[in-house]
Amino acid sequence: MNKKLETVKVKLPRISGKDESVFVSVGELSWRIRRGYEVEIPLCAYDVLLNAELAEDRADAFIETIH
Repeated sequence: MNKKLETVKVKLPRISGKDESVFVSVGELSWRIRRGYEVEIPLCAYDVLLNAELAEDRADAFIETIH
């Protein structure tokens, strides 16, 4: 399968104590996205990053409610 995927440009922030790159997987495809550099990634990988960020925000909000 050599289908052209729609892409989007992103720049993940560098965060002290975090890995230099972020691993994203969609089905059989996977990417390692470097922090601190503008890169072009498939839209499906971008969706995974957004969903992960939303899940982390919700988890943080939940933790705050129980403390």
